[in-house]
Amino acid sequence: MDTEYRVLTKRNLLLFFSFFALYAGYLLGNRLLVCFGFALLFLYVFTFHTAHNFFRDFTARRIHYDRTFENENLRVRIQLSAQTSLPLYMVEVADIFPAGDLYNIRALIPDRIDKNSLVELEYQEVCTRKRGVYVLGPLKLVCSDPLGIHRVSRELDVLTNLLVYPQAPDLEYFQVLGDGTLSQVGMETLLKPGHSEEFTGLREYQEGDNPRRIHWPTSARHERLFVKEFREDVITEVSLFLDMHRLALSGVGDVTSVEYIIKAAAALARVAIEKSHLVQVFSLSSSPAHIPPGGGYHHLITILDHFTYLRPQGEDRLEADLASYVPLLKPGSTAVLIACATAINPETLVPLLRHILDRRIRISVILVDDRSFLKVFQDQDYVRRHAPPLAGLREILSREGCGLFLLAKGDDVARKLQEQVR
Repeated sequence: MDTEYRVLTKRNLLLFFSFFALYAGYLLGNRLLVCFGFALLFLYVFTFHTAHNFFRDFTARRIHYDRTFENENLRVRIQLSAQTSLPLYMVEVADIFPAGDLYNIRALIPDRIDKNSLVELEYQEVCTRKRGVYVLGPLKLVCSDPLGIHRVSRELDVLTNLLVYPQAPDLEYFQVLGDGTLSQVGMETLLKPGHSEEFTGLREYQEGDNPRRIHWPTSARHERLFVKEFREDVITEVSLFLDMHRLALSGVGDVTSVEYIIKAAAALARVAIEKSHLVQVFSLSSSPAHIPPGGGYHHLITILDHFTYLRPQGEDRLEADLASYVPLLKPGSTAVLIACATAINPETLVPLLRHILDRRIRISVILVDDRSFLKVFQDQDYVRRHAPPLAGLREILSREGCGLFLLAKGDDVARKLQEQVR
């Protein structure tokens, strides 16, 4: 607890008149004035003791979802429980919400709080800060006695964690996933001859077809053999490679090249999982991380959890880290490299791309033009001067058969990921 000290307050005035009455009554021999001074002093001591015991048996809890997205509204509920024997009036509650613009959230409880009562407050705030882990709290309670003489406060260590996910833009489609790498690859679910229970159509009999699949009524009507076809679910694998080396970071605050890389990766992971692909993630840095292939809502949450904690680090070359993970890619799958343009060295990347394509793996590259962001590190000057121009890099990657997408500062990520560079 702490108490605010000001000069002209009810408390100070009460003390002044109390001692003044005692002093004057003693000098004048006026017993009534002395009694009046003692009465004021007793009132001060009584209200002091009462006020400083208000929050002794006070508990609180904060309730909210532990995960949300950037720029999303978060609903927070605060429950207060009092075991005090005296009623409380005009209790002020202050909460700390570091994930939004309004850092301090204040509310006033106009109703009286009695013993064993439960009070619930609620507020909503937009998570305007970028992805990361935020700690909400502590709570601060402020109250005064009914006469307003003593004003006391207490801080409650009610702390809760909030994970703010990167905003995953909603993609209507992503051309690379829609086209696929080989026949029957890259679509959510394809119709092809199979052995499931869902009938899709008839076709003429071919050598090697199972005789049990022959549809005799149609065969008799056309005087040649027809077989039944059924639906077979085909699921492909999408691998996302993120450049998380130190020099990949350009820009300040919430507008950085790394945030664009992560937003693009989150959008692709979301659309791929929605299309029933298996998705795996490789974070390339001095502390590389790999999320194995998986699908479904829970796997998307795992990926977003990983993106929330990602920070650029390390000085290794992008191509060397990428080459170490190529053996984990399955033939016929799709790989997407998301990197800053100045981090790519065509002399070492082109042979690696050819090796990947030779394994029947379709690859796309999402280039973030980090030159459009402010420099953060001094050695980025050297890297930008010696990096190939963006136009030349586009031509090289397109010539090698890569799907190519470009992002720059201020771009709409969702729109740009649906505009493949020709």
